[in-house]
Amino acid sequence: LFVFFQCDNAKGLKAFYDAIKYGPNHLMVFGGVCATVTSIIAESLKGWNLVQLSFAATTPELADKKKYPYFFRTVPSDNAVNPAILKLLKYYQWKRVGTLTQDVQRFSEVRNDLTGVLYGEDIEISDTESFSNDPCTSVKKLKGNDVRIILGQFDEEMAVKVFCCAYDEEMYGSKYQWIIPGWYENLWWESWINSSQCLSKNLLAAMEGYIGVDFEPLSSKMIKTISGRTPQQYEKEYNAKRGDGQSSKFHGYAYDGIWVIAKTLQRAMKYLNATNKHQKIEDFNYTNHKLGKIFLDAMNETNFFGVTGQVVFRNGERMGTIKFTQFQERKEVKVGEYNAVADTLEIINNSIRFQGLEPPKDKTIIQEELRKISLPLYSILSALTILGMIMASAFLFFNIKNRNQKLIKMSSPYMNNLIILGGMLSYASIFLFGLDGSFVSEKTFETLCTVRTWILTVGYTTAFGAMFAKTWRVHAIFKNVKMKKKIIKDQKLLVIVGGMLLIDLCILICWQVVDPLRRTVEKYNMEVCPQAQVILVVAYLQ
Repeated sequence: LFVFFQCDNAKGLKAFYDAIKYGPNHLMVFGGVCATVTSIIAESLKGWNLVQLSFAATTPELADKKKYPYFFRTVPSDNAVNPAILKLLKYYQWKRVGTLTQDVQRFSEVRNDLTGVLYGEDIEISDTESFSNDPCTSVKKLKGNDVRIILGQFDEEMAVKVFCCAYDEEMYGSKYQWIIPGWYENLWWESWINSSQCLSKNLLAAMEGYIGVDFEPLSSKMIKTISGRTPQQYEKEYNAKRGDGQSSKFHGYAYDGIWVIAKTLQRAMKYLNATNKHQKIEDFNYTNHKLGKIFLDAMNETNFFGVTGQVVFRNGERMGTIKFTQFQERKEVKVGEYNAVADTLEIINNSIRFQGLEPPKDKTIIQEELRKISLPLYSILSALTILGMIMASAFLFFNIKNRNQKLIKMSSPYMNNLIILGGMLSYASIFLFGLDGSFVSEKTFETLCTVRTWILTVGYTTAFGAMFAKTWRVHAIFKNVKMKKKIIKDQKLLVIVGGMLLIDLCILICWQVVDPLRRTVEKYNMEVCPQAQVILVVAYLQ
């Protein structure tokens, strides 16, 4: 077994080729920490007929099976967080997000894969921003596009700058949710706060509540693994043996990697014993493609529970466990985990703390609110109108019943009846003008507009015309300076009223034909809903 941890390209390649040329036949390659060396060696393995298993190379580039067909890894790739993020977005019903990415290949590859993961899942990426050194312009654009759920991909140094910009733009608190990488070092911001221009308290205020996403170093399940230890027992033994030495979050994946190789060789030996008793794994060489294919197939069949969880490969990629942490009061707290094998998300009860009473909305909700006539006010006016119509009906009845009495007859009862009828029509229009879009449909509303205009016009002209005719008759009689007897009958007054109505009818008919009344909606300025700050109310009147 050839094991290498070299990150220097020249030294790493030299060590590999020296081992191939001068050393014994190696059955597999174990290792590869840095992406550059690992990718170069992994690309050449097909020619050497060697299977490589890495426990620390997370770069998404190595997932290309056409280019790296003999490469496996026990650690999930950086892209493995994307299905977990999708699950989290669906859990909180966030359907509109934005991305903020540092211009580095590692982060760009994750962002591109995330776009593919979200495609077809009814989740809109409303804005995609990237930056090299100064993220403030990109943060402003995200705010301008009303992005509330931000998926970030950047390192610790840029994270400090991003959250400083977020504080300046007020993109934090109950209305926003940041989801960023979870692999930063503990108290990572303290190393970079001096290079930023914002105060520590402001930075921490902007960071409060962000969610970090990363692979789980060790399984949290208290189940015995393939080694007979639980993950907790393994961790205790590991910490005891390393003493004061620095811990690596990849140690569990290296441990499971050894078990993967052991189980692969075991399956390969069983296969050879069952099919070809004359061949052994000791017969392997760099040109023996048959044995190489047996090793490749045996590793693909890996399936056991290790200290990092269920160890299963899909096209050489580890289907691992992704953890979610949240920044709460200056420390990161685990709030959930995603199991890639079962495709399930588990949120720890009451562990996620949102800044508001509920999770942030994924956008500003614009609600259209119809400004309608107050129902109590309409009821009061309707009651008064009904009272007026009852009184008018009583006067009409009195006028008709007593029309032959001398005083009533002298007052022109026919004209009085027209005045009363005109007033009743005007009263009736009050009911119609009180009906708005909350009571009638759009189609009925246009008809209503026309009807109430006609009723009010005819009613007013009838009442005013009759009153005008009576006044004119008094004027015509008393302006007769010679005091000659002059009789103006009601029929003439009716002609005057009829003439006025005819003029009104001509105008109304022309209006209806040329430019009929249409329903229009008049919108007012947006107002913040006092009950929910993420809701803007657009009032309209029709």
